[in-house]
Amino acid sequence: MRSFMKYMALLIIPSVLIGVLSCKKEEVSANNGAPVVYYIRSTDPAKSDSLLVGSFMGSLIAIVGDNLGSTRELWFNDQKATLNPTYITDKTILVSVPSTVPTEVTNKMRFVFADGSELLYDFSVNVPAPVLDRIKCEYVPDGDIVELTGDFFFEPIKVVFPGDLQAEVVSLEKTTLQVRVPAGAGSGPMTVKTNFGTVKSKFYFRDNRNIILDYDGKNHESWTAPIGSSDPAGCSGSYAYFKTASDGAWQWANELTMQYWAPRGRGNVPVATGSVNDLVFKFEVNVPEEWKDVRMEIFFGPYAEDHGRDAASTAIARWKPWKNGPYKTDGWETISIPLTEFKYYKDDPDDSEVGTRSIDNLSSLTNVVMMLFGPANGPNPVHICFDNVRIVPK
Repeated sequence: MRSFMKYMALLIIPSVLIGVLSCKKEEVSANNGAPVVYYIRSTDPAKSDSLLVGSFMGSLIAIVGDNLGSTRELWFNDQKATLNPTYITDKTILVSVPSTVPTEVTNKMRFVFADGSELLYDFSVNVPAPVLDRIKCEYVPDGDIVELTGDFFFEPIKVVFPGDLQAEVVSLEKTTLQVRVPAGAGSGPMTVKTNFGTVKSKFYFRDNRNIILDYDGKNHESWTAPIGSSDPAGCSGSYAYFKTASDGAWQWANELTMQYWAPRGRGNVPVATGSVNDLVFKFEVNVPEEWKDVRMEIFFGPYAEDHGRDAASTAIARWKPWKNGPYKTDGWETISIPLTEFKYYKDDPDDSEVGTRSIDNLSSLTNVVMMLFGPANGPNPVHICFDNVRIVPK
């Protein structure tokens, strides 16, 4: 009897298994003809076990599913992908995410099949938010062109100036953007917005924080650098300038020196407050003629009627934009020199990159001097205009 029961069990168990397998087979067959996506993964073997819900433009991905072999078109947002029939099977599709930035963002992948039917699948194309690194010039008159440098500038794009004024976009590239300054723009940060995010500038347009000299009322010693406004046209009124037909080595000339003495100016007010690590010395510059030689020295002094260059504690910044070739600007530009670059003593070697000084007590410094002074290979003409001398946060 026991042997008979064992025999029957051997007959029944395979039958049950066959029934289950038949049932599963019928369920799979019932799904044939209905495309489905199970998941998407990276083609990178090191990341193949990670499922993706989005990917960057240009990435190669693997779409895993069933009944995908009749796929004729594949769209990411509103951008059509390039399909290679060799990489399309019923189970998988290998495809690169389009490198063109979408205009309409749906965060959907859309399959179009041979019979005209479609399938939507949630998938986002990761496009970075715009990055705003710098502005060519922080002081630009209404109606003129501002040039911004950064990355991920894509249409549609909106640039907003202080006062919540939207600008007209004149030129757009991925890393460069030109816009027209709207009438009535104020002072403050700018914003750039795309479909993929918004960035606010760290710099201020028409930065009016801590203006030490603007040459329209906040002036320096009149017997030093002259003031002009028309040759070239200013970026915000009058400006100071250095100009000579021949500038050579170690020529200490009044017209090539800009000295501001606080006792004759705004009084015993520090040039800035805060940490030198967090601050920059800024000004606008226009160099219409090639500047080839003789560095510009910039330094601060205590509350006194004296340039202060010879003081043992004076820390000098040496600005040499011609170091890698003659320097000439295309109009006005904003120059930014970190206060940590005020690090040279007057007798430090010209080719030194280290320096032997630093600004130890910013609160004790009230005077500002900018001058052309140093070694040179020969006499050269000079025409350097500058405006809006200030110290502001980085």
